[in-house]
Amino acid sequence: DSHLKAFMASLHKLQEKEVMTDVTLILPDQSAIPCHKVVLMAASPFFETMFQSGLKEGAEQNIKLDFTDSAIIKILVEFFYTGYIELTKGNIKAVVAGSEFLCCKHLKAHCEEYLVDTVGLSNCIDYYRYGQVFNLKLLIKAAFDFILSKFKEFKGIADFDKLTEDELVEVVSSDQLNAENEDVVFEAVDYWVNADPDAREEVFPRIAPLIRFPFCSQTALTDNICCNTLMQKPGCIDFAHEALWSQFHFNCRPPIHNARCIPRQAFHSRASTSSLFQLIKMKSPNKDSLFTTVTQEFDPASNEWRMRSQMPGYCYYGAAVALGDKIYVVGGSEKVCYSYDPENDEWKVLSKPTHKYYNKAATVWRGRILIGNREHVEEYDPVADLWS
Repeated sequence: DSHLKAFMASLHKLQEKEVMTDVTLILPDQSAIPCHKVVLMAASPFFETMFQSGLKEGAEQNIKLDFTDSAIIKILVEFFYTGYIELTKGNIKAVVAGSEFLCCKHLKAHCEEYLVDTVGLSNCIDYYRYGQVFNLKLLIKAAFDFILSKFKEFKGIADFDKLTEDELVEVVSSDQLNAENEDVVFEAVDYWVNADPDAREEVFPRIAPLIRFPFCSQTALTDNICCNTLMQKPGCIDFAHEALWSQFHFNCRPPIHNARCIPRQAFHSRASTSSLFQLIKMKSPNKDSLFTTVTQEFDPASNEWRMRSQMPGYCYYGAAVALGDKIYVVGGSEKVCYSYDPENDEWKVLSKPTHKYYNKAATVWRGRILIGNREHVEEYDPVADLWS
């Protein structure tokens, strides 16, 4: 290694002092760099072909180069003589283009390593496209994987709103896309369309089938997605209805099996840390009240309990069921119906059943909640907030 360094240093000195140089490179700014043909040939297959092909250019003393600017050519020639190059954000793309032109595979690979190490929110889309131009396969993968991993921060990804339709399709189609649920995917597509609505609204029906609506939260589906004007495009609202009546929400129809029902990998990791909720009545620390309601969540990943929002009222001898992405507390001596959204830690007071039910017997069937006793049975529709 020390011999190689000393040899390269001596070679560079010979070039600087123009000792036995036999060719001169003429740059775009008309400056000149005296060089040794043998060094250029050893460093670059481009020069090797030029000097050995018998072409007119290879026999000339002065060779004009204009494939890039003068500063980059000087950097490349210095690299040939020293084996050292300082890559920066300002020169990296020009150096890649220069290494491609001069057929310097090792330098191009070195540049690709630099680009891979510097992928971030500000350049991942730019680097993804740049990698495709110069066939930088490691960079293409690194940039695309970064876009997928940071997808839930899509508004912070530079040029996300400038993705082409094909690029957005490739991202949204990926199982590796990182989002806690499909709400984020719909929001991102909506954001992209609204960046250029005149051109992109007609594109939405081609992208909508790629959104996995069954994995949207029930709140998003009923309150936002179904009301979005984009969903009124031909065929689009059917995807939201399919999701609501699917086995993932109200379960009103036979299970559906299509590409929209395949969970992304991020959903699996989220499901593996599902929580347990406990609703209890306890003595209140407040002297003005004898009892209070407490909601606790147990996280198996951390093996910890944590407090959540208090239930809005008591429910003696009631029942708790899970439907869609919510927990419902129904019945009891107070004839209550509360819904709890774990994602937003939010309780809602809903319409009450007609009768009191003390047996804690309730079940979910085809997207409805059934509660009853020997005398009465009532059915609750969570979409209409109606008991019958």
